[in-house]
Amino acid sequence: MALTANSAKIDYSLVSVPEEGGIKFERITEDADAVSSVFPAKKSIFKFGGSKGNKVDWWVNPQIAITPDGKRLAYINNKNGTTNVMVKDARRGGSSVQRTFRTNVRDFTLSPDGSTICFTEWRSGHYGIYLVDAVQGNVVRQVSNGTDNDFAGQITKDNNHIYFHRGEGYGAYSLWSWDRKNNLFSNYSRGMTPVLDPRNPDVVYCARFTDKNESEIWRLNLNTGVEELILGLPERSFTTPQLSPNGQWLLVTGTSRSEKHKDLNTDIFVVRTDGTQLTQLTFHPGNDLSAIWAPDGKSIYFVSERGTAKKGLYNVWQMDFNL
Repeated sequence: MALTANSAKIDYSLVSVPEEGGIKFERITEDADAVSSVFPAKKSIFKFGGSKGNKVDWWVNPQIAITPDGKRLAYINNKNGTTNVMVKDARRGGSSVQRTFRTNVRDFTLSPDGSTICFTEWRSGHYGIYLVDAVQGNVVRQVSNGTDNDFAGQITKDNNHIYFHRGEGYGAYSLWSWDRKNNLFSNYSRGMTPVLDPRNPDVVYCARFTDKNESEIWRLNLNTGVEELILGLPERSFTTPQLSPNGQWLLVTGTSRSEKHKDLNTDIFVVRTDGTQLTQLTFHPGNDLSAIWAPDGKSIYFVSERGTAKKGLYNVWQMDFNL
């Protein structure tokens, strides 16, 4: 987890830092919930969002979700080396209920109606996408076939399609969809972690690597073929876009450098869907990532190292959003 030699000086127990003044943070999970970061942000040999030898690599796929009524929060739990989706009250406190009974769940999303969990599992030497009922959590349906590496499935509002990305090596990802009615797969364009626009079924937001292994945020129209760059900065990376309920903002995880510790880490940002008003929301020297919107758009849930006894411990936190 250490990004540089100075990381040991970071006080991870801090709930907030001065740059976050005025923002209310509330921890939703406890250390006993064993929230998994799956592959935590760490120093990397890859130039993913780094510069001049100081680089950071992180798992960009979705790690948490919230039910449409905003009452239940889902996250990935790591217990004895086994990772599964758990669900608990979105307010602090209360026990968690296990919803997948697998061994290596690596990412997941909820369907728009909250009825289905779409998850990725490492199984038999590759990553595959599976479906399971969000309430019963019993019968599992396999989506991926063969030995392809598929990730970050997103179920459409009408429940007829699943959009996802397929990996073809480091930095090489393409967007695909699966038609649930006729079992047909379709390939579209470069990109990863697709996010659908419920107002326009042809529009997808995603992240893309540049030829320098830096990640940008793009908007694609799968019908017209129009592709628009929304967010990209030299020697920076932004991933894991999430569209706000009102369709005006994108939440992203991005690289940031702590002014005090001079370390590169991940923080939470927002940007308008027209690419303007990029705003950094979190500044903690620990890692903040995998942010999602509350259904009313007035708060944000995210995975963070803040408020913990030591580096490498993660919990789910909630913060206000007032822009």
